[in-house]
Amino acid sequence: MRQFWESKTYVLSCLLVACGLMLASCQTRLAKNDKDFGRATQKRLSDNFHQQIAELSQAEKRLPSTGAAPKMPADYSPWWADGVCGKIFESSRPAAYPLDELYVRALQHSSQIRVFSDVPLIRETGIQEARGEFDTHLFAEATYEHVNEPVSTLLKTGVGGPNRFKQWESRVEVGVKKKLATGAEVTLSQELRRTTNNSIYFDPHRQSTATLALTVIQPLLRGAGCEYNRARIRIAKFDTEIARNEFVRQAEGHLLAVNRAYWNLYFARATTLQIQKLVKDTAAIVSKLEQRKDIDAMEGELMRAKAALSKRRADLVRAEVAIKNAEDRIKALLNDPTLLPSPQAELLPASMPSIRPIKIDMKQAAVVALENRPEILQSFLQLKASAIRKNVSKNELLPQLDLILSTSLMGLDQAGCLLDGFDNQFHGAHPGFLVGLKFDYPCPNNTAKAVYRRRRLEIRQQLADIQTTVDTVLLEVKISAREVMTAYREVATRYEALKAAEEDVRVLTKRWDSSGGAQKPAIGYLQLLIDAQDRLASAEEEFTRSSVLYNVATISLQRAQGTLLKYEDLEIKRTRDDAGLPVLNISKKPNGRPVAPVAPAAPVTKPASKPASAKAIAPVAPTRISAAPAAKPAYKPVATTAAPTTVAGRAAAAAVAKRAMTATALPVMTADSSRTIDRWAKPGK
Repeated sequence: MRQFWESKTYVLSCLLVACGLMLASCQTRLAKNDKDFGRATQKRLSDNFHQQIAELSQAEKRLPSTGAAPKMPADYSPWWADGVCGKIFESSRPAAYPLDELYVRALQHSSQIRVFSDVPLIRETGIQEARGEFDTHLFAEATYEHVNEPVSTLLKTGVGGPNRFKQWESRVEVGVKKKLATGAEVTLSQELRRTTNNSIYFDPHRQSTATLALTVIQPLLRGAGCEYNRARIRIAKFDTEIARNEFVRQAEGHLLAVNRAYWNLYFARATTLQIQKLVKDTAAIVSKLEQRKDIDAMEGELMRAKAALSKRRADLVRAEVAIKNAEDRIKALLNDPTLLPSPQAELLPASMPSIRPIKIDMKQAAVVALENRPEILQSFLQLKASAIRKNVSKNELLPQLDLILSTSLMGLDQAGCLLDGFDNQFHGAHPGFLVGLKFDYPCPNNTAKAVYRRRRLEIRQQLADIQTTVDTVLLEVKISAREVMTAYREVATRYEALKAAEEDVRVLTKRWDSSGGAQKPAIGYLQLLIDAQDRLASAEEEFTRSSVLYNVATISLQRAQGTLLKYEDLEIKRTRDDAGLPVLNISKKPNGRPVAPVAPAAPVTKPASKPASAKAIAPVAPTRISAAPAAKPAYKPVATTAAPTTVAGRAAAAAVAKRAMTATALPVMTADSSRTIDRWAKPGK
């Protein structure tokens, strides 16, 4: 029995037991109340979200109306369409840009986009920093010590020995140290000593010793397990993905701002052309009256016409300034120095607004928003991070109980040099060992209890935040969908008003031209004509405004669904700059196909030489005016039947609830997975 205790077999048995304990501590064990809480959360969220989606019935799409929607030709092209894309200012140097190109320039040059693109990369460094806790540490230490002290006992130097104890010692220690995912700290070291002193009991006079030691300290309660020790890595990954989704959210918001600024420029240029035409028509009336002043024109008619001309010229000045303001707004959003390099540069829009109707399924739009909105993804990632912190704090409620295992081989030889004892430790030596437990528990453990309670409150807060975020997203989807339908109805109504105003001006112009002498009611016709021209200009402006708002509304709906980048064929790419640092860029997909369940219908591509036809329709809104525009593939109308929508809504609600449940119950996952984006669970999985 004594030989067994002194043999290497016992040491090996101790190491096997230690390995078994470490493997046992790797298992992630969830308490029953955590599982029950996860199931309850899943059911509650699933029922709530499904109810909200079910409420988006077809009745939601029926807006208050006084009658049937007006009819409008989808290929209608107003007279100012050519001029908007042409040169307006005489001394300018025009440059035409389609909307897609401005998107790309904004994503490449915008300083705001660069700020948000660096946030995920900064957060990503936290993953590597957290992994550094498990780095392998190589250490080495060398010392030389000389002791010269008075002797206080004869046992130190011997009877008749010197009255001062002197010792010379050289020591070198090298080794490797590493923390494992189980929480164990493993240290393997080799120590060499060469000692000489003046004690008569020290024999041989010069000694060389060597010690090879292996030490394992494994937590058994607090700090034990892979889940606890890899928590920082997982939280760092979630923080990175939260920042990445924030980058997507900000990028989509910036693209929406560029879209609005682009159509604002289109509106300003169209309004300027309309006022220019109005000034030209008014100037023609004034010229005709001046020519007939000595024949049959009255002084009151001439003064009234000149007053209208002056007012309209003043409006033209303001409209031209609005163009420059719109250009500067686009330049500020893009932050591209090559866009408008000089004050003489004139930015021409090369995309026309779409006035074709869009078929929208509000339920389907809500389902897509639940699956794609960055804010919802961020909320669930924050919930998962909070759940991990809660489990970590729960582990810290336990007392500290560490298993300490150590074994060593020692050798001794007469010192010729420092390495003399190294070989001796492997010849006929028996290993020594140490087995122990270390216990510590603070009473009443206030710090750990306070942290655990705070983490539980954060979980409850995060669940409420998810509910609030989902409610907000669904509200945005409903408002955006209604805005698209309302904007199209407004465009159609403005079209009818425009046609009526054009006919009114045509009739009054003909009557005024036929009113020659003073005995005819020319004065009344002139005033009616001036008023009709004002009404026509107002109708043209309102039609342009409504068509612009309709196109902005379609992009706003894509933004509300969280699919704007997909719709514009944009993807996030990771590159490196000249300094070797990582960079996140958003660029066009090569031969990409958009994935958007609610897509703007095809606008008309208007060639410069002839009116657009039905064959010139490109399935994207907006399109660039060019010889061969690059068109996006057409989308099929979204189905409005109740059964598929109900199934999709139920699947999306279940996916949302499953997301929350898995975040709360915290199942086992690979912490070092290369795929850092934790996407939503697909229906049926």
